[in-house]
Amino acid sequence: MKKWVSMVGCSLLFLTWMLPVNADEGTALTRKPLYRANVRIDPIKKEVAGTVTITFWPKDPTRAYLHLYPNVFTEEHQGMLWEELLGNGPTLGSYTNKKLLVDGVAVVGKQTKDLNILEVPLEGQKGPRKIVMEFEMTLPRNDGRMSYDDQSIWLGNWLPVLAVYDKEGWHLDPYEPVGDPFYSENADYDVNVTLPKDYQLASTAPDRAAKQVSAGEREKTIQLCAENVRDFALVVMDASYQRTETKVGETVVRTWWRKTDDPATAAQIHEAAAESLAYFHHQLGAYPYSEFDVVRTGGAINGMEYPALVFLDGRHFFSGEETGIVTVVHETAHQWFYGLLGNNQVKEAWLDEGFTEYVTLSYLFQQDPLLGAERVRRRLEQGTSVQYYVAEELRPWQALSAFPNNQSYSDLVYSRPSSMLWLLQGAWGEERVHDVLKQYVEKYRYQVVTGKEWEAFLSEMAGENASAFLDYWLRVDMSKQEQAAAWLERQRLKHQKK
Repeated sequence: MKKWVSMVGCSLLFLTWMLPVNADEGTALTRKPLYRANVRIDPIKKEVAGTVTITFWPKDPTRAYLHLYPNVFTEEHQGMLWEELLGNGPTLGSYTNKKLLVDGVAVVGKQTKDLNILEVPLEGQKGPRKIVMEFEMTLPRNDGRMSYDDQSIWLGNWLPVLAVYDKEGWHLDPYEPVGDPFYSENADYDVNVTLPKDYQLASTAPDRAAKQVSAGEREKTIQLCAENVRDFALVVMDASYQRTETKVGETVVRTWWRKTDDPATAAQIHEAAAESLAYFHHQLGAYPYSEFDVVRTGGAINGMEYPALVFLDGRHFFSGEETGIVTVVHETAHQWFYGLLGNNQVKEAWLDEGFTEYVTLSYLFQQDPLLGAERVRRRLEQGTSVQYYVAEELRPWQALSAFPNNQSYSDLVYSRPSSMLWLLQGAWGEERVHDVLKQYVEKYRYQVVTGKEWEAFLSEMAGENASAFLDYWLRVDMSKQEQAAAWLERQRLKHQKK
């Protein structure tokens, strides 16, 4: 493999890694991982090859685990949920782990029973450790988050990433076909991408400021640097793509669309992205990244959020389609709930999806009252009609593996928590609810929050224990229905007296 240029351009961004860290501090922000990668992408052959170096402070001195999500798509999967995720006639990819080093010493990784997990042995020395992994893959073709068509390659959840070790231990969950089966912590990324000269890209990094560090007759290498992000996504596009840009505060919003797409629809999607980013910036707290990309992909993923970048599949860019507006607003709201404020999306998906959908409803209701009112009506109908789910013992507060289909996931994870917050807005008023959410985001910014922590935070803000209210709405405990209604009424009366 050709030797690539070494990376020096992000040295200032990651200077903290060269400074001593007080062993007693150990905070998430001072000891977040650093991913440095050299990758080559071949859009014609649909191949990606590279080396990633992960520098991190291990919480388990004996081993670490890597998520190798592309490996999931090297084998066939059966069942309705997989068919809905992958679409008709998906083709498999390939994935090869060519080299694995720990602190410069070759080691043998252990593939667990789940294709997406690789165990990496560590010796018990203290201080930061360094894992180097060389990989090659051919992309699968399907309707999901990592695939391609004739005009683009979209890479979501493609780089090896550390599994989370927290108070509960290791989180080594399998890749579920429902929901977003990911749980990650903030990190810094320094990624060199080599690709053909006539292709362009958008990524989690601020690409407008990216450096082209080398160029040959047919290839170019671009250096991408992203700080304090939960993941790193990338889209490679051919010359059929064009973009629209708008400055929102200190952030440039860019919408990438194809020349064959409907210009008016693309303009509506871009306007919704820019205006909703400004709205959430004001309502939920400052957006910290200098760029936000909305990228039209192929497939049928609908929409998918990543830090500073979201995917929208091409169906939203047809003439007369209005689904793109709602979808891009929802994915933009995810920049706060999932992006700035992380959670375990496998165990507590309602923590990002429910809050994201609530603020989406708030924005739509303000911007387009007719569209917003209809969206609210549908969510309230789906979120409160739960007799079937009570009988089936299904609830929002459960793991992805417990949802039998996407309809139950949507009703319980999107509709019921957003209905709960909408009714709280009726008691408190929008200004109060949004002020509480802004404080919530600020308190846990760049961290991972749990449902228990939200319960404690809401109780503190309400001035009384909110457990019965949340038990009814999130655990669908029907025995708490009257207590939940009484709690909400007390909150309404308390707010009226102020």
